[in-house]
Amino acid sequence: MKRPAGGNLRFDESEGRRGPVKRLLLSALLAGLPWALPAQEPPPRPNVVVFVGDDLGWRDTRPYGNAAVRTPNIERLARSGLTVRHAFVTSPQCSPSRISMLSGRYPHATRTEDLHTPLPPDVRLLPSYLQALGYFTGHMAKTHYGPHAERQFQWYAPETAAALPRFLDAAGARPFFLWVGFHEPHRPYDSTISAMVHSMEDAAVPPHLVDSLATRMDLARYHDAVFRMDRAIGEMMAELERRGLRDKTLIVFVSDNGAPFPREKGTLYDSGIRTPLLFSWPGVVRAGSVYERGPVSTVDLMPTLLEIGGGRPPATVQGRSFRALLTGPESYAGREHV
Repeated sequence: MKRPAGGNLRFDESEGRRGPVKRLLLSALLAGLPWALPAQEPPPRPNVVVFVGDDLGWRDTRPYGNAAVRTPNIERLARSGLTVRHAFVTSPQCSPSRISMLSGRYPHATRTEDLHTPLPPDVRLLPSYLQALGYFTGHMAKTHYGPHAERQFQWYAPETAAALPRFLDAAGARPFFLWVGFHEPHRPYDSTISAMVHSMEDAAVPPHLVDSLATRMDLARYHDAVFRMDRAIGEMMAELERRGLRDKTLIVFVSDNGAPFPREKGTLYDSGIRTPLLFSWPGVVRAGSVYERGPVSTVDLMPTLLEIGGGRPPATVQGRSFRALLTGPESYAGREHV
């Protein structure tokens, strides 16, 4: 008897020819005799929800050190799971970065390295693979990667938190995969809002920006947009909890590229390609854990989530699963470079 990587028992005929003892053991296992080891059920596959900030700088939530912005729900995610300190996207722009996360391939490999380039018809994305494994797949709000990519999701809504009950009703008893493409904190900011949550005085001005009233007002409106995204995340987490689904759901939080300021979005500085990356999976990912030994690339997100969903990535996928990181950050070696 051999146990392959997937965990299911497999009978090797060459072993069966070695004598009656092994044949007897196999017969006992099949017959379910009292002294035979009981079969172990595989762990249930989780639901998966991916929250994607649009133009969110890696520093610009409280778990990553920005005390000026209010992100209580993102803080809850960090406390309940794993915080990756040094995570990087594969492109400092929206559509190449998002397609890379969903395909597990670098932007040049899918021929989508230029902004607004639609996904070619020969490229499969994560939801297509998960659907074949029995998942119900959905997408909310911003897509930005063309009609062929959009068709690989079974369900779509232009809203985020308000649409979650409809998505969960449609999923029914099936495991689900939901990609939430927030528009926040992308420009333009709503300048008509007078009751702002953040003030100019509290804004943390990074050293590469001019510290002026105009900069501080722009940062305050940016922080307000981050807060609106955080509030929607809180509403969606509350809905999962109301339905008893939170403990069965892996939540991922990530951004697509840097913030919309000079020397950030569109550049290959850390401020352009570094991203927040959080994983919350109750009972599996240890609460309050942190990984900071080495860099993590979002090209690896697709094979990781596919493996968690019970699949195996094809040879065309360039990323590699970091499933082991989620449960053993203290021993995970990580990448040498990104």
